[in-house]
Order: sequence, then C-alpha cells, then structure tokens
Amino acid sequence: MRWGWVVSVAALAALGAWGQPARAQQKRLPNLGSAGNIGPKPPVGSGGCSISAPSCADVAPLIIRSALGKSPLAQDLSELKEDGGRVTGSAGEERAVRQAVEAFRKIGVDEVHTETYTMPVRWSARPARLTVLGPKAFPVRLASAGWSPATPGGGITAAVVDVGTGTEADFSRVAGRALGALLLVHTKIAETRAERRLEQEQQGRVLRLAVKAGARGVLWMEDQPHGIGSPLMASMTGQIGPLPEAVVARPDALRLAQLLAGGKTVQARLVLANRVGGPCQAENVVAEIRGRENPNEFVMLAAPLDSWAQGRGAGSAAIVIDAARAILAAGVRPLRSIWLVLFSGTKEGGMGSWAFAQAHRADLGNMDAAILFGAGDGRVTGYELDGRPGLEKRLRKALAPAEQFGANRNTYGATMHGNGFDFLLEGVPTLVANRGTARAEAAHDNASGGGIVALKREEALAALTAYGIADLPERLGARQTRTQVTDLLERTGLEREMKDVGIWGLWERGKRGRR
Repeated sequence: MRWGWVVSVAALAALGAWGQPARAQQKRLPNLGSAGNIGPKPPVGSGGCSISAPSCADVAPLIIRSALGKSPLAQDLSELKEDGGRVTGSAGEERAVRQAVEAFRKIGVDEVHTETYTMPVRWSARPARLTVLGPKAFPVRLASAGWSPATPGGGITAAVVDVGTGTEADFSRVAGRALGALLLVHTKIAETRAERRLEQEQQGRVLRLAVKAGARGVLWMEDQPHGIGSPLMASMTGQIGPLPEAVVARPDALRLAQLLAGGKTVQARLVLANRVGGPCQAENVVAEIRGRENPNEFVMLAAPLDSWAQGRGAGSAAIVIDAARAILAAGVRPLRSIWLVLFSGTKEGGMGSWAFAQAHRADLGNMDAAILFGAGDGRVTGYELDGRPGLEKRLRKALAPAEQFGANRNTYGATMHGNGFDFLLEGVPTLVANRGTARAEAAHDNASGGGIVALKREEALAALTAYGIADLPERLGARQTRTQVTDLLERTGLEREMKDVGIWGLWERGKRGRR
C-alpha cells in the first residue's frame, strides 16, 4: 500500500517554531582519494572528453558492460538485507549505514560520509492483532500503519463500521455510528501512480473526518489482491499519527464488508502494541564522484536505505552503490560531479531527504538534477518528470545510449511520495524512476525487483542517467523560482494534496521548500 501522510497542528508544533527537521550535521569520513587501500582511482578525462564526443563513444558501452557483468551487487544486496527490516532509528538501519559506507569505500569514490539529523520520534512495530468477536470469529491478517499510536491497555474493543471510501457523503450515511467505532475503509486495487495519488488524497480526507466523527481507529483495506504490502504512513513529519491505524489483507477486509452489508453487527478487538520513544538520531549516506571540469555542479543519484520492519530487500540502495562502481570503471569523469545518496527516513514521509535539502540549501543552485530510484517491482519504463515536460528533450539526449533498455516513456505528473518531493519543492529538476506496475513498495523491498538480472538492468540505466546528465554540455534545466514552483504545485494537483495532509502551511510560510 502506498499512501500519503496526515499531520496534526500539534504534530507540526512538536517540530519546533520553524516546523522543520533538525539541520543535518555532516559526519565527515576520511577523504578516500588519498587512501591507498581502496583500489585504483579512475583517471580524470582530458580534452573536453564527453559521452557525446566521437573520441569517447565507448564510455557508455563500458558503463553498460560493467553494470551487466560480474560485480559485488549480489553481495552488497545480501549484506544490506541480512539484518532484516531497517526502520529508521533501528539497529538494523544503523548496521546498513555502516555497510553502505564500507561498500562505497571499497569501490573507490572520492569521498563518503554520513550526515545525521534528528527524527522527532523513535517508533517500532510489534505484532498487530484484530480479533473478530462476533457474529462469528475468524482470523484476520493485518499490519500496523507506520508511526501509528499504540492502542491503550488490552486494545480497542468496538463495533466495526463500514464507511466505504470515506467521503463526506459516506460519513454522513453512517451518521453517529462512527463515534467510538473502528472504521473500515475501502480502497481500489492500485496499479498506477495516478491511482496511488488518489489514495494519498483519500487518506488525508478520511483521517480528518474520522477524528471529527470521534472514531477510535481506522482499518484500511489493502490495495493489493493478496497479502499485505507496505503499511501506510500516519505522518509526514515523523510524528505519531492521530488515531490507531492498520492495514487489513484485502480478502479479510472484504469478508468484514460482506458481513456488514448483510446487516450483521461486527464487534472486534484491535491490539497495536507499537513502541514509541523520544527523539533519535538518523543518518543519510553521501558519496561523491568528482567532475573533471565543473566539480561544484552535481547530479544526485539517490535511493532509500531504510525499509519497513517486514521489508528485508534493499534493491534500490544496492543499485546506487553498484552504479557508482560502473561509472568509475569506465575510467572517464563526467563534466560535473555525481553525488550518490542513500536516504533514511523515507518511510516516515521523506524525513531524511527533507533534512538533506535543508542542510544543503546553499548547494541546491548547483544541483543539475535529482534522480530517484525506489519503490515498485516492475521494470523501469522511464522517469516521472515531476511536472516539468520541458526537461525531456535534453534528458533524451543524455539517455541516447540507454535506448536498449526501453526506459524512454516519460510521464509528467508529480507526487509527494518518496525522496524526490523536497527537491521538487526546492525547484530542482527531479526525475523519479517510473515502474510498469505499482504492487506496493514491499514488492521491491522483499523481492528486490525480480532478481539480480533485473537489478543489473536498472543499475545500468541509473548509471547512464547520472553520467549522461552530468556530462551534458548544458545543464538539464534551470532551478525554478518559488513562483514557478507554486505554479507547478497548482498545475499538478500537489497543492490540494499538501493541504489534504496538512503540510501546505509549511510551504506557505517558507519553512519547507524554495524560499
């Protein structure tokens, strides 16, 4: 399930007067350029060598050959997965950070370091339980929403009330029955980004209405046919959500709905034993391949390092690490630098990327593009250009060597989900890898995108995209002004979504995004 987030006024206040995460603090590691035990450094190109110049026509094939050939990708993936889930602030995530730093060191990047920031709340899930007490008991599969509050004492025992898709008309239909109830909310099976976007809007609307109606909890119908994918997220600022929320496996939710439609009164007990603690430190991993002519300008290639408790996969993080190796193996530097970033805090509303954007605000004028690989389990079919179709002409030029991968069907929508959102708000050209299907984040977390062969194809595409844009004679696109970003938010519908989930005020006050 992929969802937006809801945050209350109290949650925003908890972030402090400025309504933003603590500024990331750089924790510098030794400059690897002078380390003698990390392998040879690739030579810096000379004579204005670029990917489009005839004298360097073999650069792209070298990157592709390295990406598709023998590499540590499988080992890196296995090491990142071995400790299980990597919820932000957990021991599993901390180990993954150390493993990622070591992996970047081994391939010989020019520098790698971590940057710390403060998560407002430490949270961890415990087994969730929903017991149907009547009219007939049956087992229900479910998972807690991320950053959902725990249920009190022995849980919540209440009537289950079906509120359809949770529109205002649906709430009016159930009248006062929502008071003190567990609300069952229907979803459609999601297959596209547009459908996910509708779900994001749905969650914000439903939570506001549920709180207003005095409900005690919300049960979301899973938006995939079988099992439970990634849990929904209860907050976009790392704060605990307003109500206990859980995702119910679709067949079980439909069974509950059928009983209720038949006029039965369904009583159930919901137990969420989530653990909530105080603020905690989290880290992003940042590595760099320096450009040969304009090293202060850069392209960012990024992916999430964190996962849900039930998500062990780390395909996108491993792709970014090995893409750096494939680029270095080509032996020629691009015009501009490439920053390789693994974000924590992704599942909690992009907290890590928000903190990164805040800490590097002075650098964002030199960021040529933010390229994000992340959720999904289908083949990458192109990039979502986050409301900027004018980027496509130069992007196609940069990606000419990648035609064989069939990833040239770009789209122009924009989304709040994932690590690209804050770069969009900052006016940076943002490219989000678009996948052919949308069977939840957990599919990529757990199955790693269909195996090593599929990951290698994605790695080749990621490396070619980063190198190609970094080596363009001109920049991919200008950084947008605040006025231009405001227009984009209105055109793409993001303004409405931001209002639905309660973060529009941060943008209006200049606390989040372009100032």
